[in-house]
Amino acid sequence: MKILKRIELGLFIFLISGCAITIATKPEKVNFTYHEVRKGETLFRISKYYYEGETVEKIKQGIEKIMKANNLKNENISVGQRLLIPETNKQQPSYALLPPADIKPQSFVETKTLEIETKIVKESMFIWPVYGKIICKFGELENKGIDLIVEPATDVVASQDGEVVFAGNTKKYDETIIIKHNPSIYTVYAHDLEIKVKNGDRVKKGETIGKVKSGTQRKRYIHFEIIIDGVNVDPLKYLPTPEWKINF
Repeated sequence: MKILKRIELGLFIFLISGCAITIATKPEKVNFTYHEVRKGETLFRISKYYYEGETVEKIKQGIEKIMKANNLKNENISVGQRLLIPETNKQQPSYALLPPADIKPQSFVETKTLEIETKIVKESMFIWPVYGKIICKFGELENKGIDLIVEPATDVVASQDGEVVFAGNTKKYDETIIIKHNPSIYTVYAHDLEIKVKNGDRVKKGETIGKVKSGTQRKRYIHFEIIIDGVNVDPLKYLPTPEWKINF
């Protein structure tokens, strides 16, 4: 009996020791950083940098992490805002996280790389679909594009070469045209629009795709969006500087 008790006691001590070993773990390594928002930065660019997302889906997952960590209700962020970036130890870079054409180069290598990227951007530059006064900018009232006041009967043109993938009515904008420029870039033209194209049509940059509605209203407006990698971007960052005066 004494031998059995000693064995049982030994097993008990062994089990306690085992539990102690299991429970005693090293403190978790801090796995987050902070990012102070600079002018022109978006959650898309911030997510892409810190999580190195190679696909839209991965970048969106990163955006969701950042929004959840900072209790953000939408993707709107402001200059100077301090964001907690979870699940990364990367430090904030010395430059703003902007599209390639907007980044100021820090070295010779960066300069050469950005010259090439800027050239590509300029060669594929969008053009204005209509000329007019902007009455609602990107992000205002949750606007996913820009709204321009225009004269009735004004031509609406394709902002870039592409294929019409939708021409019809939508619940949100009524008459709408969507053009696919490549697998990751789309433009949207909508509201007060007489559609002059159909699904499947190939269009060239500057080609008329519709007309602003006529009628008794003296002023009409056109809604315009640019979508890159599944994310709406500010069209003003991708359109050329206008020759006419824009009044916001």
